Amino acid sequence: MAIEGPIKELSLMDLFQLLAMSRKSGVLTLDSAHDVGQVFFSNGNIIRATLQQSYERLGQIMLKSGKVTIPQVERILKDQSDSKERKRFGVLAAESGFVTKPAVKEALKTQVEEVVFAIMGWQDGYFRFEEMDLSADSDTDLLLVTENVMMEVSRRLDEWSKIHSKLPDLDLVLSLSPGSELASGRLDLKPEEWLIMATIDGKRTARQVIETVGGREFETAKVIYGLCVTGLVRASGKKTDLKLDLQEPEQDPIKQGIAELNSGKIEEAIDSFTKLVQKDPEQAHAHLYLGEAYYLAESYDEAVMEYKLASKGEENNPEINYCLGFTYARLGRLELAVERWEKFLRFAGGDKRAEKVRELVTLAVRWAEGLEGKARIQAGTVESKTESARPEGVPAELSSEVKSWLEKMKKSREER
Repeated sequence: MAIEGPIKELSLMDLFQLLAMSRKSGVLTLDSAHDVGQVFFSNGNIIRATLQQSYERLGQIMLKSGKVTIPQVERILKDQSDSKERKRFGVLAAESGFVTKPAVKEALKTQVEEVVFAIMGWQDGYFRFEEMDLSADSDTDLLLVTENVMMEVSRRLDEWSKIHSKLPDLDLVLSLSPGSELASGRLDLKPEEWLIMATIDGKRTARQVIETVGGREFETAKVIYGLCVTGLVRASGKKTDLKLDLQEPEQDPIKQGIAELNSGKIEEAIDSFTKLVQKDPEQAHAHLYLGEAYYLAESYDEAVMEYKLASKGEENNPEINYCLGFTYARLGRLELAVERWEKFLRFAGGDKRAEKVRELVTLAVRWAEGLEGKARIQAGTVESKTESARPEGVPAELSSEVKSWLEKMKKSREER
């Protein structure tokens, strides 16, 4: 059974604690107005976390921490694009010898903490937790205790509240305070403080300074806060960029992405549609086609997320339900696939695909009934051998979730 509801009605910290204490396995999807996040749990522990838009890739994290160089990142990305196995960046980085597996694991830990920290700041939106069997990636073996992640996030939240007292907005322009002793060389500053002071020119915002320095946003903001507290740096009004109203005509990005899909350029299509949804997160068609591109790339978890974004919370959209049905089937979640196909049939009207979908639903139900029948036969065999009731040690062929779904399907067919 899914756990879902508005973010504002339940503390996200409490939600994470609930999933940890109940040892849940599955995917928590959080959909806010500005981004979509997913956190993957295994027995209550966090094994992965992603954001749709403001998501820092593993290569960027390792680059900022000095674990890899730009040429090495480019080499790994090329190997990744050339590989038919679609290995993840961290796996290829370790296999190439550029970094050790512990270093990759530490970067992944940082990535998860950054994503969860970002999510904890959301005040609106919708969350949904779907149970499924998940385990840690065998290549990285990343398994983070949720309580430890929550402690780190809480620490950062406390420190951010202090930072905001002097730096309430990263888009404020930083400048050196009048009378600064920077030129006299009498300042006793750490290397990272000197680097930031040298970057401040009275024109760059705090965000731009952080990007120029290339460090982690949280850690660099702490250093800037310290410089503000000592009076060496001050933050003033936001910088406004002048933009010309006249722009060169651009090719329709939707048509461009569709053309890439039709010509088999899946990775290019994913890149095109990703840029489009980053620019306009509300564009449903872009999310729909991005979902199609991920489906063709066999990235089914990402496809599910994009299809849901395309639906904008509308559960009765026939096209979305049609696509989600096939995607869930690919993920092995047949009960969810049939649920979506049933919704498609309910609202599809005279869609020519309806007959084929009905056949798939029928086959799925027969498949589940067949598994149930096998379980009964197995139980009967055990009973005949022992001339007693079936021992508790005999495993059931169907999970409780699938059994519940099967009963619902039988009841639904009886009512027709």
